[in-house]
Amino acid sequence: MSKVKSEIEILKKVQELDRDLYLATERLNEIPEEVSALKQKLEGEKNRLKELEAALKSCQLKQKEKEGELGQKEGQVKKLDGQLSQVKTNKEYSALQQEIASLKADNSLLEEGILKAMDEVEAANEEVRKERDHLKQREKDYGTLESELKEKEKKFKESVETLRKQRQEILTQVDPEIRTMYDAVVQKRQGIALAKVVGETCGVCKIKLRAQILNEVMGGQSLVACENCLRFLYIEEVAPAS
Repeated sequence: MSKVKSEIEILKKVQELDRDLYLATERLNEIPEEVSALKQKLEGEKNRLKELEAALKSCQLKQKEKEGELGQKEGQVKKLDGQLSQVKTNKEYSALQQEIASLKADNSLLEEGILKAMDEVEAANEEVRKERDHLKQREKDYGTLESELKEKEKKFKESVETLRKQRQEILTQVDPEIRTMYDAVVQKRQGIALAKVVGETCGVCKIKLRAQILNEVMGGQSLVACENCLRFLYIEEVAPAS
């Protein structure tokens, strides 16, 4: 077996680690984004509660304003009632009565408005109560999910560290120049730097290989790259029949 073919056999072992390393690293990099998405979603839940609380305050203020207006008009009615006994002409008496009647009509509408406002306050209170209960449960759920993600992150970090150490140990058996070339392709090709020749095609990108490329791969005198995906090509050695 030529030196290059021998080193290809070693690199095939490294590639198994690199494939796992790429997947573990990719998953590790996704976790902070998932944690951030959880926090943003929870923040959205909190903002929803704030909006409901603001709506409740608005309803309460509306009710209070109407009650204040009603109290003011009732005071005016009481004052005018007291003036009825003091007027000296029927015309003045009639004018006061009309004013009192108009105020009482307004008060009747205000009372209806207050009842409606009270219903709105009660409904808004119920919405706030439900949302607070919902948020409390969501905070608990998000806390659990975040803890699970942090635990996964820890395990992936440990896995990445272990895989890196293992690949480094194996790569010490490879010529430094070939190792450098291999590492460069691994970085560009998502952890897969080797491609098995299948028939006359690259086993990864499926492009048909030129006859010259196939001959160079079979010769095993140098690393040969696929002209399409740039991965290093190899032919699986067939074990002799026993």
